[in-house]
Amino acid sequence: MFAIAGFIGFEATAIFRDEARDPDRTIPRATYAALAIIGVFYTVSAWAVVSAWGDSAVVAEAAADPGNMLVVTAQNYLGTAAGDVMQVLFITSLFAAVLSFHNVLSRYFFSLGNTGVVPASFGRSHPTHSSPHVASLVTTVVGAVLMAASAIAGLDPVLEVFTWLAGIASVGIVGLMLLACVAVLVFFRRTGVDRRPWQTVVAPALGVLGLTAILVLLVQNLPLLMGGSTALGVGAGVLLLVALAAGFVLAKARPSAARDLVRATRADAAPQI
Repeated sequence: MFAIAGFIGFEATAIFRDEARDPDRTIPRATYAALAIIGVFYTVSAWAVVSAWGDSAVVAEAAADPGNMLVVTAQNYLGTAAGDVMQVLFITSLFAAVLSFHNVLSRYFFSLGNTGVVPASFGRSHPTHSSPHVASLVTTVVGAVLMAASAIAGLDPVLEVFTWLAGIASVGIVGLMLLACVAVLVFFRRTGVDRRPWQTVVAPALGVLGLTAILVLLVQNLPLLMGGSTALGVGAGVLLLVALAAGFVLAKARPSAARDLVRATRADAAPQI
């Protein structure tokens, strides 16, 4: 699950299509580059940590102190100063990750506001900076409420807040990616606007097969990330299904918004793919 979570966000390159000078070339290149860099980086990092502790000891250390394992590894081999550097890099990387997710979520809210799926005020841009300031503020408030609720409930930041939310997010994102692959197959089958076999048939079909297998594994093992609680795992799955069903209900209740969203998506997606 965490291996899959490490790749979450690579698809966000498409969101910045309007800001690229040559999106038909740069967006696909950036997407493939992101996948390659992430894959190589995490593979080498995992190999290095396992090599540092040994096959059996690495499992025990990860279970005993998951939050500080990388810092301790650096200290053992490079000294205390390296551990301090790792702490600084950890904090800055967390800030970068939060900022990245914030920007992406804000743009999703902004796009949904412009198409009428959510209140139109979400789609307003700042008169001076042209930024999606309303959507950004909403994203900030939602995040603050969730963190405050976690703090009040006394949840452990690493073993509960991060682990639980990362697990739920991984299941949801993989589910959305699976639906996107199916949508790509259906879209080009119906419209015929692009007949390149790799882009319109082979790649999305492979995506359907691979993501289906991954989703099954994630759902089966989700309770393990939640302290072995089957009830919490089932509850998380129900929450995701309710959110998915709400999308269909909203599409039926506001058909004009759904058509506008589909029209905008097709306008962006056809040249991009």
